[in-house]
Amino acid sequence: MRPSSGGRMRLKGKVAVVTGSSRGIGKAIALRLAREGAAVVVNCRTTLEKAKAVAGEIEAMGGLALAVRADVGVSKQADRLVERTIQEFGRLDILVANAGIIIDKAFEKNTDEDWERAMHSILDTTFYLARAAVPHMRRRRAGRILATGSIIAERYEFGGNKMAVCTAAKAGMLAMLCALAAEVATDGITVNAVSPSYIATEMFATIDAKGLAAAKKLIPMRRFGAPEDIAAAMAFLVSDEASYITGHTLRVNGGMAMG
Repeated sequence: MRPSSGGRMRLKGKVAVVTGSSRGIGKAIALRLAREGAAVVVNCRTTLEKAKAVAGEIEAMGGLALAVRADVGVSKQADRLVERTIQEFGRLDILVANAGIIIDKAFEKNTDEDWERAMHSILDTTFYLARAAVPHMRRRRAGRILATGSIIAERYEFGGNKMAVCTAAKAGMLAMLCALAAEVATDGITVNAVSPSYIATEMFATIDAKGLAAAKKLIPMRRFGAPEDIAAAMAFLVSDEASYITGHTLRVNGGMAMG
């Protein structure tokens, strides 16, 4: 069952970019922000038809949406995504950096390519997107920057999974966001993250099954989260109701971070 916004349109008139939103958590975020009243740019790296389908769902509910293919791990393409959004809608109020990957592999078996992929997909994308969005938000003295963190950046043993390279990338991203939050705090821009634990999406297929079973036992609620759980938390953090929250990582993990 999807969380409800209670009939409120907290984001009416706002414009949001959600990366990695053709499926999974990103799709749930895009749909939730649209239900809250935002116009949404649905971004994908390769699956344009899926992104268009998500945009179609938003339009079918009476919202505004645009599907844009861009590899936001390439700085010029991240710049173009922000520019296209402003050209289409005249502004950018909300940036959700959601793209990422999972590499579950013994530490010594990680290759140079694995390391580079993790940094590229998680840390580089967030840096390029925020760098493109901040000048526009500063000029308007308003904005929300939000990223998808992870339980792996604060709990390092959770059932035998091996995610050192992704942990390094996520932890680096969260540290960078805190520094950015401090820098833009007087510019009307908030910078936060939502940190999930295990969320039931297509990416589960890339995680060792025994590791998943062991991890589930470490979640006090004894269930995996749904993409809509993350979307609900993000909808709050990008709303005016969260205007005094910045530099914060909101844990949405069924209690897993308690240890």
